[in-house]
Amino acid sequence: MVTIIKGKDRAEYPEFFTQLFKLRYKVFVEGRGWSLPTKHGLEIDQYDDDEAIYFLDVNEHGIIEGTVRITPTVQSSLTADYFSHLIENGQSPRSSRVYEATRYIVRPSQKSRDLNRAAKSRLLAALTQWCLENDVESIQTVIDSNTLPTFLELNPKVLPMGLSYPYGGGRNTHGGGDCMAIRWPISQEILECVRLYGDLSLLHAVDAISSENIGEMIH
Repeated sequence: MVTIIKGKDRAEYPEFFTQLFKLRYKVFVEGRGWSLPTKHGLEIDQYDDDEAIYFLDVNEHGIIEGTVRITPTVQSSLTADYFSHLIENGQSPRSSRVYEATRYIVRPSQKSRDLNRAAKSRLLAALTQWCLENDVESIQTVIDSNTLPTFLELNPKVLPMGLSYPYGGGRNTHGGGDCMAIRWPISQEILECVRLYGDLSLLHAVDAISSENIGEMIH
């Protein structure tokens, strides 16, 4: 089940946020060697503000197995602040109808190709549906360049915004690699593509537990 919470609700749902920030520390700092702001084993940055939206794929035991954060690019854009050189198509990295996705993690407890695809589909379908319902035109993100084929399979209308460039010292440096910026267009057609990727006949229920819409379900 995918749960949606807002940054402004951190005090109301501390158990979710603590687990989330611990998971991000484990994946990005310990696992990938990224140099990120951390405190007491938690990875929290300046984009974890009140306007951030978090999608959490939570299993039956309450464990987060997948997550992605989106933020409004007008005020919170990692691409605009640190990766503007990746945008070579003339588009602005900030727009009122463009949100930015960061800290994407998919780690299902049961490992198989089909379960991994279903986990990606479940999380990104929830994100796409939320964007449809909130008049978001597209999602912007910076990805590892070698993952572009997977994103194109999920959403065949993904648009690269420029060429691939090294980060963190390059692909042979711990914590480094090659990256590129992409835009993920939002539409009902794309939502169906994402569902099809994971063979989801019916999207898992999504609990929107922000203070404004507790109990709302997205199917």
